[in-house]
Amino acid sequence: MSDDAEFDFTGLKSLVDDPTSNKTMITVLAISAIILVYTSVDLSNLNKEVRELKDSENQWQISFDLDTISFQDTVILSDGEQRQFDYEITETQIPDDYRVGNIAVIISYSETSGLPADPADSVSSTIRQTSMEAQWNDEGNTLSGSSNDASDIELMLQTYPDFDGLTTNGTGLNSYQVLQPWTQSGFGVGTLSVVVELNTQSPPFLTDSDEEVTVAVQVTIFKANATSP
Repeated sequence: MSDDAEFDFTGLKSLVDDPTSNKTMITVLAISAIILVYTSVDLSNLNKEVRELKDSENQWQISFDLDTISFQDTVILSDGEQRQFDYEITETQIPDDYRVGNIAVIISYSETSGLPADPADSVSSTIRQTSMEAQWNDEGNTLSGSSNDASDIELMLQTYPDFDGLTTNGTGLNSYQVLQPWTQSGFGVGTLSVVVELNTQSPPFLTDSDEEVTVAVQVTIFKANATSP
């Protein structure tokens, strides 16, 4: 057979020229096109509905039930004395489904020597880092402070990550999934150590040797709730 032989289109031409074949082919192509268009539109609508359903189900509002655990000590400190106060926060003190959000400490005192023209003493305090699982490096912490005018010293330790007690939003397929970030255990459980130091100030020729100092600890605990808006 010669390499220059041309392809014989006679059979194809006969098929195209046949009116019955043409009608059948056109009908098949038309039906295929209709099915393709219908399927594409149906899939597009289905995807839109799924996305809308998913988006509506994914949005949740997270609120918090709050409660507190409190400790308090009032002691007499001597001039130059430094004393450590340890407070144990245990799982048995925390109700079911609650977690420890943060710990606030207030150190208060007043000038009680009764000496004339006696200036307020100087008090400093620090929350000492312990093995308690907490956000020790959080920027919102206030782990130390001082006062020389008898004003309160306010300290704060963030224990649970990102907790501020305010209502927030979350996403998830159900409430269980949404609340998972707020149900981690262990944070804020352990020993809280507060160190307080007193340095008295005395008027000339008189001696102020001690002062009464109160350490108040408020542990904020929370329970998270999720509702679909």
